[in-house]
Amino acid sequence: MNELKQIWKGLPPIVKGFVLLGGGFLAYRGIKQFLNKPQTINLPQGGSGLPVTGYTPQGTPITWNPRALSQELFDAMDGVFTLTGTKEQAFNKVANLPTNDMLTALYNDFNNQFGKGETLTQWIDNEWSDWSDQRTAALAKLRAANLG
Repeated sequence: MNELKQIWKGLPPIVKGFVLLGGGFLAYRGIKQFLNKPQTINLPQGGSGLPVTGYTPQGTPITWNPRALSQELFDAMDGVFTLTGTKEQAFNKVANLPTNDMLTALYNDFNNQFGKGETLTQWIDNEWSDWSDQRTAALAKLRAANLG
């Protein structure tokens, strides 16, 4: 402990300022994520709008899982230098989901896995517009389902 105090005393004031600002920023981000966690929305059709994609060996149906699309959206929006075509394809998939259960399941999964205190709708809204208007179509679909 004494060693840390000695190191701290030896730091120039500008470095101490950056350390304090950095710590404050990290604390702010953590608190924001904790306090702003979006609530989980019930599926409008109670799950009946999720398509069956297969069956277990016991014959139990396996329904559509939104995780792959959640991951695709996160990968497309999280990077600074993501190609526009990659984002367009991901936004197009959102805009063309056939049921509100699928859209809501995707919304909930993305928020829980990657949202960082913001909703899927907010993430898409914060993206630069693409030339094909797929971003606008995805936002319109989310908002029409009251997921905005």
